[in-house]
Amino acid sequence: MTTLQDIPKNYVYCFASDEACPQAGTCLHALAARVLTESGKNEPLLIQCINPNYAKQPADKCTFYRDSAPVRFARGMAHLFDELPLKQARAVRPRVMNCFSCRSIFFQARGGERLITPEEQEAIARVFRATGLGIEPKYDEYVSAIRW
Repeated sequence: MTTLQDIPKNYVYCFASDEACPQAGTCLHALAARVLTESGKNEPLLIQCINPNYAKQPADKCTFYRDSAPVRFARGMAHLFDELPLKQARAVRPRVMNCFSCRSIFFQARGGERLITPEEQEAIARVFRATGLGIEPKYDEYVSAIRW
C-alpha cells in the first residue's frame, strides 16, 4: 500500500480520471494523485500536476506515463568481483564504475545505500560478458520496489 511518505518530494501528480485516461489505473502519477486525495491531508501544500487537458490526448501519446508495477532492483555489490581472477578484477572494476553516473553513486550502490536499477544491472552484465570468462555478476540481494 502506497502512502504519502512513499511519494518523492516534488513528484508530478495527475488527476485525470479513469474515464479520461485509460492508463490512469497503472500510472504512478495518477496513483500519487489518488493517494494524495484519499489522505485528506493539506500536505504537501504546493504540488505540481499535469494539465488535465493533456489527459484528453490519446493515452499512448502520454509522455508522462510511469508504470506502477514493481521493478526488481539489486542491492549491494560487496562480493561482485570475488569470482574474477585478480588481474581481470583490476580491469573490470573501472568499467563497472562507469556503469554509474559517478564514483560516489557506484560506492553507494556497492554498499547497498542505493538500489541498482535494471538498466545498471544490464550494463554491469555486459561488462562481465566482455571478459569472456562466463561469470555472472552477483549482488548481495534483490528487492522489488516501485520506480518513482
